[in-house]
Amino acid sequence: MYVLICQTPLPKKNYMDIDRKGNFPPELRACWIKLNSTFQKNLQTLGLTPDQFTALRWINELNDEPLCQKNLAQLMFTDSNNISGLIRRMEKLKLITRERDTKDKRKKIIKITYKGNKIFPEAKKIATTLENNILSQLNTVESKKLILFLQQICTKLC
Repeated sequence: MYVLICQTPLPKKNYMDIDRKGNFPPELRACWIKLNSTFQKNLQTLGLTPDQFTALRWINELNDEPLCQKNLAQLMFTDSNNISGLIRRMEKLKLITRERDTKDKRKKIIKITYKGNKIFPEAKKIATTLENNILSQLNTVESKKLILFLQQICTKLC
C-alpha cells in the first residue's frame, strides 16, 4: 500500500493546483498526510509523535505478551531501520525499556515504562477525539463503509 501511494507519480505542476478527484493513490496519500499532520500537532502537547503513539498503542494492546522490535516493525508496517531509531528515541524519552528475552538472548523485549503508561491514556484520548471528529463528518453508514473499504483494500494488498 505504501509503495502504491508513494510511488505514484504526480503531474508536473504545483501540487496544490492538482485536481485529485478520482485518482485513488494521490487522494489516499493526501488524506494520510493531512491526518498524520493533524495528529502530530495534537500530540505535541505530550511530546509524542504519531509513530511513538502507535508503538505505545501496540505495546499496550498486547499487554503482557512479549514484543520484540521485529514484531513491532511488522505490526507498524515498517522496516527494522525505522523501528530501531524509533525505539532508541523512545528509550531516551523513558517511554519504554528493552530487556533481553529469557528464552532467546538475541532478542530484546520492549516494555512500557511508568512514564509511557502515564502518557498513553492522554494520547489515546487525543487519537479518539481526532477519529471521532473525522468520522462525524460522515453519517453512520458512510463511516462503517469507509472502515470496511479500507480493511478490504488492506487485506487484498497484504
